[in-house]
Amino acid sequence: MIKLTINDQTVEVEQGSTVLQAAKKLGIKVPTLCDHPQLHPYGACRLCLVEVEGARTLMPSCTLAATENMVVHTNTKRVAEARKFVLSMLFSERNHFCMYCQATDGDCELQNAAYDEDMNHWPITPAYLPFAVDASHPDFILDNNRCILCRRCVRACGELVGNFTLGFEERGSASFLVADDGLPLGESSCISCGNCVQICPTGALIDRRSMYQGRLTDLEHKPSVCMECSLGCERDVLVRDSRLVRLDGNVDGDFNAGLLCEKGRYTPLNAKGKRIQKPMLRKDGSLEEVSFEEALKVLSEQFKKAASVSASISARQSLENLAAFKSVMKAAGAEKVHVLNDDPTAWQAVSYAKDNGAFEASLESLKEFDLAIVLGADLLNDHEVAGFMVKRQLASGSALVNASKEANDLGIYADQKMELFGAEPSVALELCKDLKQASNAAKWAEKCNATEADFEALSALFNGSGKKLVIVGKQFAQAEQFASCVALAQQIDAKFIALKGAVNTYAAAQMEYASSCECTKADLVYMALGDEKPCCASDQCLSNAGFKVLQAAYDNELCSQADLVLPATIWAEEEGHFMASDGRVRMAQKAIEPEASVLSTAAVMQALAEKLGLEYSADWQSQCKYAALEIAA
Repeated sequence: MIKLTINDQTVEVEQGSTVLQAAKKLGIKVPTLCDHPQLHPYGACRLCLVEVEGARTLMPSCTLAATENMVVHTNTKRVAEARKFVLSMLFSERNHFCMYCQATDGDCELQNAAYDEDMNHWPITPAYLPFAVDASHPDFILDNNRCILCRRCVRACGELVGNFTLGFEERGSASFLVADDGLPLGESSCISCGNCVQICPTGALIDRRSMYQGRLTDLEHKPSVCMECSLGCERDVLVRDSRLVRLDGNVDGDFNAGLLCEKGRYTPLNAKGKRIQKPMLRKDGSLEEVSFEEALKVLSEQFKKAASVSASISARQSLENLAAFKSVMKAAGAEKVHVLNDDPTAWQAVSYAKDNGAFEASLESLKEFDLAIVLGADLLNDHEVAGFMVKRQLASGSALVNASKEANDLGIYADQKMELFGAEPSVALELCKDLKQASNAAKWAEKCNATEADFEALSALFNGSGKKLVIVGKQFAQAEQFASCVALAQQIDAKFIALKGAVNTYAAAQMEYASSCECTKADLVYMALGDEKPCCASDQCLSNAGFKVLQAAYDNELCSQADLVLPATIWAEEEGHFMASDGRVRMAQKAIEPEASVLSTAAVMQALAEKLGLEYSADWQSQCKYAALEIAA
C-alpha cells in the first residue's frame, strides 16, 4: 500500500493506483472528460491536471501513478487557470453552441465541466471548420462538429466491445472520427451495440430515438434487466410521461458494467405491432371485444369441462409469472407445463450435475482467460455481450477452440485457434481429448483448416497452467454431452460456464418446465405468449386444441386460431425477477403503466384460481434452488 497526501488529506491506496483514483477515494472531485471507469487511462483532455509538489509542470491525474509520500494539490490558482484554458480551447475548436445541441443541460459533460469552473463565456472566439454530419446509421448519428477528441468512443469500441470499428483521421485539432477506413457508419463494420453513444461525453454521437425528447435530468430512470438472452445484463430504462425514450446499460451492473448489445439496447424500442388492449372472444366465427369478467367466466367454464389441458408460457416472462402460471395450470389439470420456443429440459442436466458436486463459474470468468473452449455456442449471435468479452480477450492474445454444429464468426478475432463446424458434439469432444493428449495433430489440422503448429500450441495450452475457460451452449446441453464437457473442464483445470439459451430458461429448468416440442392435443390449450414473437412451435401447440386461449401483447397470426384472446403486459409494464445463466437474480422495475384492461400473467392466474377455487402461488424462490449464485466464482 502507498500513502500520499491530497489537499492536506492523507490517503492509502494500492500499488499501481493513479492520483485520480486516490482523489476519488477521498471524495475529492477532479474534473475529467476523456477518463471513464471502464476504460484504460488515456490522458487526452488534460482537464484533470493537478499540482504535485516537486514537479516542474502540472500533471494529468488520470495517468499519474501515485507514489509514496507524494503531495498533491487539486485546487490551486495555477490548476484552476489551466483547467479554464483547456476548456476554452475545447470550446473554440468545434461548434459547441449548446442551445442547438440535443445533449445540452444534463447530458453534456463538457458543458457541466464549464459550469463547475464558473465559466459563463468563451475567452477564445471559436474558429472552427465545419464537418459533414454522418446520418447513415439507423440507430445513431455522428456529428464531428461536437467532438472533443477524447477518444472514449474509440476506446470503448476496442477495449470493451472488441470490434475496433472506430478511429481518427488527420492530426491535432483537424482530427475527426471515422469508421473503418472512412466508410459511412451505416456501411461500416459497426455492430450497432450503441456503447459508443452511451459513453460519449458530448453530442458528437447522438441516439436517433431519444434525441430532443427531453434532457437526461428530465427523464425517469428505472433499473431493469435485459430479456433478450440469458446473460442477465442490467440496464437503465429512461422514460417520460409513461413512454419509453431510451435504454442504456447500467454502469453499476455487476456483470455487464454498462455494456449492452444491439438486441438489448434497440430491439425492445423497435417492437412494432398493434397492441391487444382488451379481451376478445370468438362469437359466430369472429373475435369480439368483451369485458375481462366475461372472458374470465368463459375461461373458467372451459377449464371445468376440459378433460385434458395443455399449457405453455414464454420464458421472457418474470419468475413470478412462471411460478404463478405453473401452479395454476397444474392444479387446473395440465399434466405438463411447457416453455415456448425453448427447451428447458436440456438444462436440467446442469442441476443434476450440481447435485453431484460439479462446478460452474460466474460469468465474470468471461473477462479474463488465456484459452477459451467454446462448445456448441454462437456467442456473437445468441449471447453478444459475452461475445464482446471473449473478442477483446482474443484481441489481447488469448487462444480459442471453437466447435459448433453451425459456423460462426468468433474465430476471425483469434490468431491462435482451432475451429470445427458441422460436427456432432462427440466429434468436438474427441478433438478436445486429442488436444489434451497431444495426439493426431495432422488429422485435426486438416479437419479444422489449421496447421499442425496451431494444434501443438493449443495442446500446450491445454496442458499448461494458464487460465482456461470452457463455455457450453445449447447444442451440447443434453445430459451425456454436458457431463463430458464438465469432465473436460475438470481434467484441464478450467473454469466452466453453461449459457442457457433464453432469459429465465435456467429457472424454468429448475421449476421442471417441459419443452414446447412435447405439446400434445388437448381439450384446452392455454398459451401465455406475452410479448414474445410466435414461431412454428407456437402454431403447433395452439392447433392441437379444442378450445384455444392466447394471452399476448401484440396482434399476431395466432389470433386467427384462438377462441379467446387476452391482452398481456410487455416487459416494461410490470415488475418482476429474472435469472441469468449463472444463477444471478435481478429485479426489473415497472417503467411504464399499461392500460387498465391489460394484466400480467400472474394477475390473470390469480383471478382464474379464485374463479376455479384453486390454490395460487407466485413463490419462485422455493423452486429455484440454484438462485443467487450458490456456485464457485
